[in-house]
Amino acid sequence: MRTPALWLTAFYFLSFPLMAQKYETQQFKVLNDSEEFELRYYPPVMKIQSANDFGSLFNYISGSNTSSTKIAMTTPVYMGDAKGNEVMEFVLPASFDQTNTPGAASEGVRVFQSNPGYFIAVSFGGYATSRSQKKIAEQLRDIAKQKNFTIISAPILLVYNAPFQVFGRKNEVLFEIAHQP
Repeated sequence: MRTPALWLTAFYFLSFPLMAQKYETQQFKVLNDSEEFELRYYPPVMKIQSANDFGSLFNYISGSNTSSTKIAMTTPVYMGDAKGNEVMEFVLPASFDQTNTPGAASEGVRVFQSNPGYFIAVSFGGYATSRSQKKIAEQLRDIAKQKNFTIISAPILLVYNAPFQVFGRKNEVLFEIAHQP
């Protein structure tokens, strides 16, 4: 009879960090929501970027910046290609703008304000492997072609969960598109 109690206790302690993980999420406006994809508008936000180096971005939000300010983690984490280079980006909380965002304390981090833009997006679960990302990106390219959207970016992977979260994972693949009136 101790087995159910043991399982319940294990479930509680293993799932607590997952349930307690509440981060501010980047805002966007959904312009068209279908079963196949979403058409979104993203306003400008402050971001930090590295050459695919999570550690340097984490150090920045942990206070290794020009004002030694600790900054809350947000979602999603962007992963993609910037002019032929693999990059990783963190979105800074909405309270940051060009006037109050600390500068980078290391050469490995670039602080910038993103450009506003229109994107098509597809969400998927599980771990974002290169295979799953490529498959979703191809599906999204086909949708863009069918809908006469002009893609103007490489695929962008958005990851919403910490690597240790096994269940209930959320990822998205986006393409920036030319504005459609």
